[in-house]
Amino acid sequence: MDQKFLKRLILECPLTDFSQNGNVTERQLQLDKYLEQFTSFLYANENQLIQHFWQDYIASSEIVLLQNSKMLRRCFIFLDCAAAIYNYTARKSKGKKNSQIAEHISVQLQNDLNQYKSILLLAMNGCFNSVIVEYRSLYESFVIGQYLVQNPDLVPVYKDHLQFLRYHLTQLVGNSTPEWDKIHDEYLNKYGSEFAENYGWTKSKIPNKKDRKIGTLAKECNLENSFTVLYKYSSSYVHSSAFSVSTRPDLSQIKIFFQAAMHFIESEINDYLRESKLPAKDAVIMRNILVFLYQDFEKLDKNLKRDL
Repeated sequence: MDQKFLKRLILECPLTDFSQNGNVTERQLQLDKYLEQFTSFLYANENQLIQHFWQDYIASSEIVLLQNSKMLRRCFIFLDCAAAIYNYTARKSKGKKNSQIAEHISVQLQNDLNQYKSILLLAMNGCFNSVIVEYRSLYESFVIGQYLVQNPDLVPVYKDHLQFLRYHLTQLVGNSTPEWDKIHDEYLNKYGSEFAENYGWTKSKIPNKKDRKIGTLAKECNLENSFTVLYKYSSSYVHSSAFSVSTRPDLSQIKIFFQAAMHFIESEINDYLRESKLPAKDAVIMRNILVFLYQDFEKLDKNLKRDL
């Protein structure tokens, strides 16, 4: 989505009160009506937007599925708008002293938008099994991010853990140096031997070693169980009894994974908007853009086989 268009969309919004005071329901109806015009414009100009996506995202990819699948086109519209909103917010925040959690969310959003783009490219090329597998990484990233939002004091510990893992891996593969070994040991002296575990950075919050796992973090964040169900299902495409050996899903079966991914990104952008302390008008309009697109995606015909 063009940055000038997004800026104009925000400036021309007739609403002036974006607080939670007064008749919130009436204001939400007015905002919904305004954003309906925006989404109608997007859907009416799908062909031009597809050309934009081709130039910016997928110049070297096959686009047969993208041209023929309404579901995938809507996925790309969501990606384009989410990326535009992230870039708009990042520019607005430039020069400000952001909190550590805001900086972490910014980095995570960049990674997750790239991950989302990756699974779209896989789907465009018919790699539906891989879409399901890649959902695991996106889910884990989202859960960790939400846990850090709830426990911002852990952000520096988590960042140290990411750095530590680089040195730890070089030791495991026998490719370390004395200098790297020293840095590796300094981290262990600071945090203890359990820091070397995958979720060792959560020790101060989760004393029981057996509970330091992705499932515990998800429960602490009160995430919807359906996301965890999808995570377990995607795991069945990875392990030794992998479904991928004997099954071939189609577009209708992967829609729910894209739907979950959209929810993750929408939630992370909400966190980023909040932590970046954007003006209420900007934040409310941009947040509702993604809500609108997500809700429209939910309404798509469940029988998507005819997309092919």
